[in-house]
Amino acid sequence: MNIKNAVSKTIAYAKRNGGRAAFFAALERMSDNKNDDYTFVPLTDEVLKEQREEYKFLAESGCYLRFSIVVPLYNTPEKYLREMIDSVVAQTYGNWELILCDASPEPLKVIEEYTKVDPRIRYFHLERNAGISENTNRGLEKASGDYIGLLDHDDVLTPDALYEMSRVIRKSMSKNKLVKYAGLPIRLIYSDEDKMDGEGRRFYEHHEKPAFNMDYLMSNNYICHFTMIRSDLIKRHKLRKDYDGAQDYDLFLRVCAEAVLLMPQASSQIVHIGKVLYHWRCHEDSTASNPASKTYAYEAGRKALQKFADTYALAAEAKDLEHVGFYRLDYEGDIFLSRPDLGCVGGKIIDKKNRLCGGMYKKDKTLVYKGLPEGFSGGLQHRAVLQQDGYAVDIRCIAVRSELIPVFEQITGVKYVDTFHLVRDKKDRKEADTSSDRMWENFTEEEIASMSVAFGEEVHRRCLRVMWDPKVIKRLDI
Repeated sequence: MNIKNAVSKTIAYAKRNGGRAAFFAALERMSDNKNDDYTFVPLTDEVLKEQREEYKFLAESGCYLRFSIVVPLYNTPEKYLREMIDSVVAQTYGNWELILCDASPEPLKVIEEYTKVDPRIRYFHLERNAGISENTNRGLEKASGDYIGLLDHDDVLTPDALYEMSRVIRKSMSKNKLVKYAGLPIRLIYSDEDKMDGEGRRFYEHHEKPAFNMDYLMSNNYICHFTMIRSDLIKRHKLRKDYDGAQDYDLFLRVCAEAVLLMPQASSQIVHIGKVLYHWRCHEDSTASNPASKTYAYEAGRKALQKFADTYALAAEAKDLEHVGFYRLDYEGDIFLSRPDLGCVGGKIIDKKNRLCGGMYKKDKTLVYKGLPEGFSGGLQHRAVLQQDGYAVDIRCIAVRSELIPVFEQITGVKYVDTFHLVRDKKDRKEADTSSDRMWENFTEEEIASMSVAFGEEVHRRCLRVMWDPKVIKRLDI
């Protein structure tokens, strides 16, 4: 991010959230930048050659699928356009089609150079500019692939992007003993990404994404790029012009929730590839470089999240967080009535030094964000302040689905008290924070972690989710 954008972003943040919050945000940003040692390492020619040989074998056997990549264009600078197209042409997996839907006032003649030599590149000049969603939908109508991905007109793919997507799908076919692609269970595949400068030479801010996490998706469009969606699904859902600017977020919410909230065991149909397959270009005034440059996109995101909540009868209000493009759902009343997929929900524990000492645990009993100062958000993706799925949450600040209360009491040996809502709805902070502390004062941190993870394991065994909500804060030793 250049100095001009950094300063404007800081000023805008201070106006929204106050000077103190801006100070902590700037302090954390400096720490993140100092510790950022990311370097993108491209694949060697030898590896790319091996991938092309593997594709050749698949093509000869006839056991391969087709990918469609849809790109909406509008007055795209020639340099960026060429680099985008070249990145698709360079794919080691060759069964693809690139569909370019151009809403520019005049046709982009430079594309003729490509369409004349490569029939996989299909160009359509639209009669009018109907907005990014409708323009993209015209491309979806033309797509013939088994899976369809969306690519921005000024970004680029790594040469192994489609190869990696194909490998995930073939692995699923083998696991499910399928011989045909029809009926393939995988709905959506997404990869890691990074950012690159306007010249396409420097790569930074590696977005290392987690495995699929529904509540995290309801906090932020972390899936973003590069994403492939099964053709029948994306053509049925399409993009909705009412959410232009956040049209992909609206799409991901609908495609994922259709399986996950209605069929909790179907989370395996959404797959993450832990490799950077997409470079997001950051040039002057781009959203990636300066989020404030497209505030309408983040307003559309909140609107899409609210529509999603209403569609699935979630008694919740979508609200903006301090960082633009990040949201939360504030649930009304009993969260378990809205979310039958949840087994428990927990909050954050802060010690007398204002550092995180309890909250969300991994399977190995590691406390996520342990020791993080209260004013910090957890890095560039702000995950420490976002609602998200976890393996386990701290039993000292927890709400449990009624049918699981006996399990909770059996594991902990302590009578269940809904400490999560006690803290969330507190009127007297000190009374709320200390009223239940006596139950846990004889347990060590290790014992607390062990019981939290043991209960989380039982929740997952019943195919239910565990949600962490760090806005709900329980303070110790006040």
